[in-house]
Amino acid sequence: MKIRHALALLLLLMQFSCVEKYWPELGGKYDQALVVDGMITDKPGPYTVKLSLSSGVEFPKPKPYTGCAVSIIAGDGTSELLTENEPGVYTSSSQGIRGEIGQKYRISIRTPDGQTYESEFQELKAPVEVASVYHEVEYRPSDELNHQLQGLQFYLDTKPAVRDTSYLLWKLESTYKFQSDFLIRYVYDHRRLTVFPQPDSFYTCWRYDQLPDVYTFETSGLTEPQLTRIPLHFVSTEGRELSIRYSLLVKQLSITKKAYTFWNNIREQNENQGALYSKQPYQIRGNVINTGNPDDAAMGYFLVAGIAEQRIFVDRPGLTFYYYRCVLTRREYEAVGDLRWSSSSEWPIYLTTDNDGRMAVPDPRCIDCRERGGKIEEPEYWED
Repeated sequence: MKIRHALALLLLLMQFSCVEKYWPELGGKYDQALVVDGMITDKPGPYTVKLSLSSGVEFPKPKPYTGCAVSIIAGDGTSELLTENEPGVYTSSSQGIRGEIGQKYRISIRTPDGQTYESEFQELKAPVEVASVYHEVEYRPSDELNHQLQGLQFYLDTKPAVRDTSYLLWKLESTYKFQSDFLIRYVYDHRRLTVFPQPDSFYTCWRYDQLPDVYTFETSGLTEPQLTRIPLHFVSTEGRELSIRYSLLVKQLSITKKAYTFWNNIREQNENQGALYSKQPYQIRGNVINTGNPDDAAMGYFLVAGIAEQRIFVDRPGLTFYYYRCVLTRREYEAVGDLRWSSSSEWPIYLTTDNDGRMAVPDPRCIDCRERGGKIEEPEYWED
């Protein structure tokens, strides 16, 4: 028995000794590095380029890079100087440069300290059309929950590509409609408690998110240059996304082989994080280079792409939802008596009532949908 226990302890020690924490010795190399995020497509502008400066890997905190001169340049010599409409966000005119299939484009950035960064010319590829975006109900096991994970898995089919080899990148944007748990009955402001005139003013919201996951695929080696059942993202019932109505916009980008290599490396690195035998993370070189110092490459990528889009709307599915719903507790009722001690920085304070008419002060996220990242204005593209 002692031998068996000793062997078990040895195996346990071997298991943990094989896992080596990796913390890259960068020596501050990527502190204050230029980060580029932008693209030009065959769709009408305006086009947007976001510039920021990176920070240390221990406490990442990118900050907008202002005061730069940013231009998009075409292979035929035409160009446009972008306008900085908000800190670090540079935008072309809606009547300015327009991406054309077969034309080549690059970006040029002149920083306030006199450095010039440029990308190489990339050809704008013809887009591969999207055939359909659809979803299927899925149940997934979970080690962290006492129930199965329920939700919708989204998929995509493409139409046949013109070329045998196409390089595709998908960017996803979600919008969902959701509601607060309580209506606003009263408001406390300027040391006065008054009836709130429109109880449902902040009850219904729409939230927009750019999904961070990276999806790539190339059609080389396929019998036909057409894709079916490409898995996109999964949305569970652990949150409010599917609680009323959900919309997914899929942007399918036809890109160059070099751009595909960059984004596919990003995808692989993201997927390998946390795996026991994953590769060590490494700096993936973008396509924007300091013209005076080729070793000084900006982070990120300037994309030139043909784009096809499709949006799908999904109503609340017949699944079990597990997201937290607010309830009124003794603390919320007692908070009414503390209103007179509140400060102007807390105003306005919204109150609700229960079925017996008793007032309570819920957590702001429970009574004002904007506190959950929503906006009360319905998007122009929304369909009910």
